[in-house]
Amino acid sequence: MEIKEPVVDNQRSRFSFFTSIWIVPFVAAIIALWLVYEHYSKLGPEVKIAFKNSGGLVAGQSVIKFRDVPVGKVTRIEIDNKTEGVIVYARVNKDAEAFLNETTKFWVVKPEVDYSGVRGLDTLLSGSYIYMYAKRGEKKKRTFIGLDNPFIDMNSGYYYVVRASFPVQVKVGTPLYFKGVKVGEIDNLELDLASKDLIIVLRVYKEYGDLINSSSKFWVQSLMDLKLADNRLEVNIAPLPILLLGAIAFDTDFDKNYTKDFSKIYKLYRSATDAKEKKVGYAKPNYKNIALSFRGDVSSLESDTIIKYKGFKIGKLESLKIYYNAKLQNFEAECRGKIDVSNFSSNSKDGFKNFKKLVENGIVATLQKPNFLINKSIIELKENNITTPLLFDKRLQAYILPTQEYMNTDLLSSLKDISKKIKSIEFDKVVSNINSLLEDTKAPIKKLDRLLADANKVVKSLNRVVSKREFQNIGKSVDKSLRDFDRSLNQLNSLLESYGEHSLFKEKIDRLLNELHNLTSTTNELLYKLNKKPNSLIFGD
Repeated sequence: MEIKEPVVDNQRSRFSFFTSIWIVPFVAAIIALWLVYEHYSKLGPEVKIAFKNSGGLVAGQSVIKFRDVPVGKVTRIEIDNKTEGVIVYARVNKDAEAFLNETTKFWVVKPEVDYSGVRGLDTLLSGSYIYMYAKRGEKKKRTFIGLDNPFIDMNSGYYYVVRASFPVQVKVGTPLYFKGVKVGEIDNLELDLASKDLIIVLRVYKEYGDLINSSSKFWVQSLMDLKLADNRLEVNIAPLPILLLGAIAFDTDFDKNYTKDFSKIYKLYRSATDAKEKKVGYAKPNYKNIALSFRGDVSSLESDTIIKYKGFKIGKLESLKIYYNAKLQNFEAECRGKIDVSNFSSNSKDGFKNFKKLVENGIVATLQKPNFLINKSIIELKENNITTPLLFDKRLQAYILPTQEYMNTDLLSSLKDISKKIKSIEFDKVVSNINSLLEDTKAPIKKLDRLLADANKVVKSLNRVVSKREFQNIGKSVDKSLRDFDRSLNQLNSLLESYGEHSLFKEKIDRLLNELHNLTSTTNELLYKLNKKPNSLIFGD
């Protein structure tokens, strides 16, 4: 059998060799071209952003975030020769290109640590990045100026202005609370150079905008509250964020008919107690300028010292000048302030009339310290017998209130005076005198016991006499007994003469003597009958 030699098809083998060698690079090239196309098809425009400094941005690493989604990357950073800042170039994805317009804002997010806390914690691992805010606009834009602080959309909340006339430890970002819930934050702080007041712009989140109306009152959130209730002292410490950041709180009376008035400027109170202080009177506030002066210890006076009447706050000082009076050799304080006379109104128009009559009937301003823990005085109006008219000083454009010399109500000083008086008492001598008196009292008491024993013997002797049948010598026996008893009484009287007329000891002895006197009278009547008729006890009268 003949074996045929296989025939090799050279043409087919060449084709197989070609496909097996070049198919892999060919597919790879196709994939690469596709990837390049995908990259450039999604690659958006390059933007140019001017910042004051790089803020920790790194070219080729730092990203741009929009709505917390990465939409671009920093390509390079250059020094701006025209300014003292830098220029950051970044490539933005094509899907975010529509948001590069006149509404676009950029700012750098980086880790920040200060007394208020830590911000930008997400940058500790990823590094600083650029955050973008934008809405769809009409004008395309590629060059921008970066912001120093995060941008806040004015349409994301309602803005209100609060005025503070005292130092406040707050800053931009300090939270605003309503019943313990954060409903906003401080958006801006400005100092009014004319009034020296701090102007605080509050941003209330849109969902809580209806909480603010004309009755709203704002105050600085206290770090610790002390309250005495049910004979217990309650101490409430604010949460840690408030301790670190500080906070502003407010309360309000809800009014369905109220329409928002963003032109109203609210007052910031020092505490919730001041904000919720009771208002007396029927009329609207009617402030009158007043002037008054004090001498002596005026070191605790301050320019915002409050003025009270019957426990109600009716005004406060606005300015204060303290100087040395060489003639009186004392310090003197000239005070200027305002009093809301509407507190004295019984209708809408008679507040000032009632206040004027009150001063003319005799009322003075006194300077007092509320307690020894707080070195701050209060001015209180009190009744006085001296009647003075309420005068108006045209030069000062104020009413002059009569004042009284400073009354030191410092409890600590009073306790010191009492302590000195107690120390001045010589307790050793007092105790020694008491012991001596007790020793002297022992002897009279012993003598009194003996007298009572003698009186008891007399009574027993009398009983023995009455029980006998023979009465011829009864008169002599009774006379002898009476003489002995009379002698004992004389000794007792001489003893009592050495004691006070109104002492308790004398009172008890007098009572005993009266009883003995009554007994003696009865005995004398019996003896008289026995002397007259000895057998009267047997046969009767």
